[in-house]
Amino acid sequence: MAKVHIIDENRTIDVPDGSLLLELDGKTNLLFACREGVCTTCLVDVVEGMENLEEPGEMESMTLSTLPPGTAKNPRLMCVSKIKSGTIKIKFVQ
Repeated sequence: MAKVHIIDENRTIDVPDGSLLLELDGKTNLLFACREGVCTTCLVDVVEGMENLEEPGEMESMTLSTLPPGTAKNPRLMCVSKIKSGTIKIKFVQ
């Protein structure tokens, strides 16, 4: 089991290794709207464990490239991000 530590809520949620982090929907205060990596409602800053996420896909990369500079140090969209294993620590951006 992989772990997602949500700094804003001071809690950790277990998710299956290799799963999309859309699994967090309904388990946290993070909003998921489009679920396609376009709207940025699920934008987070990955504080630790970026190496435990798969590389962004084409749509996520395109959306992240439109963010204003300084929005987040390590931005990712949780609806389309996949965790390989291990632990990540995230902070909400919006």
